[in-house]
Amino acid sequence: MLEMSARVPGENNINFSYRAIREGILSLDLKPGQLLNVGELSEALKVSSTPIKNALWKLQQEHLVDLIPQVGTYVSKINLELVEEAANMWFDLEKECLKAACQAYPKESLNQLKRNLYFQEMLLEQQSNLVNEKEFVGEFCKLDEEFHSIIFDGHGRNTTWKAVSYMASDYQRMMMLKQVNVHVEQMVEEHKEIISIIENKTIEQVETVLKSHILRPLDGWRQHQK
Repeated sequence: MLEMSARVPGENNINFSYRAIREGILSLDLKPGQLLNVGELSEALKVSSTPIKNALWKLQQEHLVDLIPQVGTYVSKINLELVEEAANMWFDLEKECLKAACQAYPKESLNQLKRNLYFQEMLLEQQSNLVNEKEFVGEFCKLDEEFHSIIFDGHGRNTTWKAVSYMASDYQRMMMLKQVNVHVEQMVEEHKEIISIIENKTIEQVETVLKSHILRPLDGWRQHQK
């Protein structure tokens, strides 16, 4: 069941419940197809049923929850069509951002990318010291999310990245199910390539690295679904 999540300062019950349940779904603490009990969620998060119901309705709009009248509320199963749509949208938008970055990109944003990459490499070195595999995967996914958000932020497109990130919820769950820890080293190397592309303005390499980084994982998932 859902682990108790720490509140963000100033966060009300509705936003807290939404964030905690959403994070539980994306981290697979709440698994695809799992029945969600309002009472159990209320007890776990120590809030009333009203913010829980509000959160579940909002998550239904994001295709992360299925509300079936007279039956129950379930974590949505991963939808391959949504995964592919999100991956292709992400690829197209980040491709344009990186091509623009080869023309001009803020030094501060580039330094933020390098700092993020440093933390990724440190996490790899400390992998054996973490409590479990899930903790490692969760920490890496946070850094990966931040890395790509910085790319968009550098062009003042924070809202665009938020839209991509929310659209890519099923993509993120797919990566968790595929045991992303197996591919972390390759993903870190691709992040290095992205930084190199920006620094050296090698615009011709943008599509190749993004196809490998964003679209390649879909191949294994398609095979898994057959």
